[in-house]
Amino acid sequence: MGLMRNAIDLKGLRVAVTGGTSGLGLALVKNLAARGARVAFVARSALDVKRVTGETGACGIVGDVGRKEDVHPIALEITWNLGGLDALINNASSLGPAPLALLADTECDDFERSLAVNVTGPFRLTKAMLGARARGPRRGRDQHLE
Repeated sequence: MGLMRNAIDLKGLRVAVTGGTSGLGLALVKNLAARGARVAFVARSALDVKRVTGETGACGIVGDVGRKEDVHPIALEITWNLGGLDALINNASSLGPAPLALLADTECDDFERSLAVNVTGPFRLTKAMLGARARGPRRGRDQHLE
């Protein structure tokens, strides 16, 4: 008995994908949308967002998770368009110029950009998507610290 590919019904599942216009992110957007999930995806290029929205019917959001100023507006658009969120796939990535330079030849700005997109941005977006559930009164052992 073999496994049935794509046999899981994702109808109604609300999923957001960052970096959703190329590579793995695009494949995820296409696959999730085809299987019935409600998908919002984020990418920097308005032209690419428009193209993928047309191809998949998913909700495209123009934004850059590596920019602190973009994170909350992205989170609000995801929540507004999907009516909530069940899964967040932090897929956006920036590794710097291709081919990658040797560490000694890597500019600090390129390295900082990679950290912003690959580490800090996903942290901020995840935290923003948790919203009020991530906050609230502290209880227990942390209470004495306030």
